Amino acid sequence: MKYLANVYITDKIIPPRKIEDALHIAYSVVHEIDILLSWNFKHLANIKKEKQVQLLNQKYEYNYPFRILTPLEVDYE
Repeated sequence: MKYLANVYITDKIIPPRKIEDALHIAYSVVHEIDILLSWNFKHLANIKKEKQVQLLNQKYEYNYPFRILTPLEVDYE
């Protein structure tokens, strides 16, 4: 997981000072968690970051469907 988190930082998806955010994403991806919920619009819960993460995950053969969403985007049925 630390390797994948460092890749997010190296590829400038997540800033170096936000290693915790990169680790949250990596943990979710490696453990095949469907959704990562976050109020962090700048570094996590925005469509640009989500797409960058998905492309990088595919490059490293993590193909499990993964979304980064805000709690407001989740349907609570």
